[in-house]
Amino acid sequence: MSLRAGHLTIPKGSRLSPKRPPLRSPAGDSATLQEAVITQPQLTYTPTSHVLVQIEADVAATPPQQLTCVISADLRPGDRQALLELFDRSSPETRRERFHGSLSVFPQRYLDDILTGAHGQLALVARDTCHPQNYGKAFGLASAAPVGPSTAEFAVWVDDAWQGHGVGTLLVRAILNLLAQRGISTAVGIMESGNGAIRRLIGRVAPQATTRFEDGMVVVSVPLAEWAATS
Repeated sequence: MSLRAGHLTIPKGSRLSPKRPPLRSPAGDSATLQEAVITQPQLTYTPTSHVLVQIEADVAATPPQQLTCVISADLRPGDRQALLELFDRSSPETRRERFHGSLSVFPQRYLDDILTGAHGQLALVARDTCHPQNYGKAFGLASAAPVGPSTAEFAVWVDDAWQGHGVGTLLVRAILNLLAQRGISTAVGIMESGNGAIRRLIGRVAPQATTRFEDGMVVVSVPLAEWAATS
């Protein structure tokens, strides 16, 4: 699992540069990670959750645009190339944290399963649906698969350039919510022992989670009924 928590901004160095001052809501207050329902008939993706973000181009527009959105949406078979590109952009460290090993190619079976839903795989992808330059680009992935009776293992993977901008938080909440809706009792995440960022993120998103060490890895268990009741 590879992600870091923080405020959502457009990462520097991408085609869309961030505006450094705090994000502003329509009311003018500083905004951290927010979720909202946004009606945009032109979208062709099925939204599951939203975060609000303001970029430099929005500020410069006439009149200035206060907010734009990035959504987490269902993964589609046509997203194969987008996921391969996500893998190619990922650093060796990010690949190791996500796949617990040094990989040079995207694991083919996992790729096929998340695109088709085979073997009970569930998947959500974070993508920009508001800016033409990056429309549809995948920069984060959450997936889960059954590992036992009413238990599923989940994982989250975020583009290096987007780590530390709130995408991981969005995806963790989205995949836990999806599992809870499917009647899964326990969500299990396995992470590198040195990945303190994801442990802190899980602690914030799911304070009910318990942890244990197993074969040098940290195993986090989230009781989904309890989590859903307080989320």
